[in-house]
Amino acid sequence: MATRKLDKEHLEQIQTLQQGYADNANILGNIAIERHALRMRLDQIESEEHDKLQQIETLKQQESELIVSLRERYGEGEINIQDGTFTEVDV
Repeated sequence: MATRKLDKEHLEQIQTLQQGYADNANILGNIAIERHALRMRLDQIESEEHDKLQQIETLKQQESELIVSLRERYGEGEINIQDGTFTEVDV
């Protein structure tokens, strides 16, 4: 079996192809790592969003209970939060 040297041009083409594969594999690895980090951040954001939506539901319930309490105490009317006054409204 005879051993022959490749032409310089062919050897460079093979090396260029190999380097292209290595570069792209490296980039794909970085993309996978970045995608993983983004998914983790998205999970965190979704958890925070869920918590805030639950808090909003709790606030709505508290608001409803306060409205009932205020009506029982003051009747129907309007509240001015800036000066802390209540004005009765004829029903």
